[in-house]
Amino acid sequence: MRAHPPTTTKGRGTDVVTKEIDSTATARRAPARLGWLPLLGVGALAVVTFLLLRTALVDDAYITLAYARNVAFHGTWGLLSDITSNTATSPLWVIVLSVVTFVVRDPVLALGVLHVAIAVGLAASLRSSALRTGLPGWVGPLAAAAVGVNPLLLSSVGLESAFVLLLLSLLLRAGIAGRAVPYGLLAGAVVLARMDAAAAVVVTTLLLPAVLRRLHVAVGASLLVALPWLAFSWVFLGSALPDTLVLKVQQSSWGPWDVRNGALLYVQVFAENGALAFLPVLLGALGWLVLAGFALHGRGRTVDVAAVDAAAADGAHPAGPALRPVPWLALGAGGVAHYAALSVLGVPPYHWYYSILIGTTTIVAVAAVGACWGRAAASPLRPVGWGALVAAVAVAVVSGVADARHGTPWPIAPVQTNFATPAQYDQIAEDVEARLDAEGGPRYVTSPGEIGHLAYACDCVVDQFADPGRIQPQIDAALESASGPVRELLELNYRFRDDPEPVPVAYDLFRYDRGTEPPGSTWWPVTSTWAMPLSSIVMLPAGQP
Repeated sequence: MRAHPPTTTKGRGTDVVTKEIDSTATARRAPARLGWLPLLGVGALAVVTFLLLRTALVDDAYITLAYARNVAFHGTWGLLSDITSNTATSPLWVIVLSVVTFVVRDPVLALGVLHVAIAVGLAASLRSSALRTGLPGWVGPLAAAAVGVNPLLLSSVGLESAFVLLLLSLLLRAGIAGRAVPYGLLAGAVVLARMDAAAAVVVTTLLLPAVLRRLHVAVGASLLVALPWLAFSWVFLGSALPDTLVLKVQQSSWGPWDVRNGALLYVQVFAENGALAFLPVLLGALGWLVLAGFALHGRGRTVDVAAVDAAAADGAHPAGPALRPVPWLALGAGGVAHYAALSVLGVPPYHWYYSILIGTTTIVAVAAVGACWGRAAASPLRPVGWGALVAAVAVAVVSGVADARHGTPWPIAPVQTNFATPAQYDQIAEDVEARLDAEGGPRYVTSPGEIGHLAYACDCVVDQFADPGRIQPQIDAALESASGPVRELLELNYRFRDDPEPVPVAYDLFRYDRGTEPPGSTWWPVTSTWAMPLSSIVMLPAGQP
């Protein structure tokens, strides 16, 4: 807190002035003393949600956990402890998770620590941005809580989704302050956390005049963050971009469903959880229009940025600040841009692909509530603001109740598309590992189409994500089908790549519909809440059809 200038007491009038200064200082200190309470509440909520979901992580989350464990304990950048691969789509998230894993010695515990820290950091950064843009400080904690109970976002824990949202919230804060260097550093971090999120960064930047005025500085700072990793990955991992880029481009839709209309699929299959997951997108669209209305009408005074920043640093809401909705509009537009970029690629509707859209629209919706509620006392929007605030809290509470009804702890994530439950994959991994140890032959088996949990549990399952030799044919096919500048870029990208051979395997794992398992084979029944028939995971000797 800033120190107040010393005062002297000469006469009764000066005593009155001194008392007024003291009372003002006390009033300014009170919010600062209490400002940590909402953040503590968000942290407590994050602890509770992680206790619910820690046994129900989706399969792809275990890909990240396996990478982090292998980096922390074996120094191997790979899905398996003894095979280097380049399929981590979020290098920065893997690095952060591996550092915490090295300290606490357990990847799941490390994930829990980061889950709570990210939630508190999101609340704090959004609170700071709210105070600097004329919104009530509670916008930050309420938005973080709403993000923290969304069924789809909770079903994405372990992946980089929440980490990217935190980085975007910090990017917003730097953009509001017009600080080009921190903005650029954070932009580079967002790209390393999720490379297709570059679309969100670009659109957000174009809508922030304070950043555009020093765009060259921001771009230079972002390159300082991104280029070292890209150069390392290019030379030492054989590709500047993760090998999953090839898989993503070559993936097809799920029948009639891709990322463009996948929300309808999730609402259809998961009913209440699907509806609650995507409801913030609709509310965020409405909130974006509300904020745009404020921006077009240009209500509020010219902003004294220095005064606002000083007041926000003290935890106080400056008296009568001007509303600045443009940064929040920029954040919302960035989330839509990320969704649009994935739609152009035509990728399948994996649920975590919607995390940035849902997270940013949730934040925009709460910011719009704050804009209505936080106007001057005589504002005719105050009753509307109260109603919107009650509605926002109600949505968060209903989502939280739905989360709690899913079990304690969850047996399976409320929104997921996996073949089997985590407990079933644990059992399969245990049995496969015991078989391989007993036979003493090749210590690998191929995956049945999902690899994350099995590879994490037994460190013995390979496919294109774990074995560079098994993705090489797809890379070769991409090179052969490309022409002109695209082919030249691909050849440059793979300039330092070796031509590895696939590792030998003892068995192949397949997924069969229940009742069609080959006679005499080893198989495990599996279940899923996903829209698929009952099935089994079958293990056959390598090469056997």
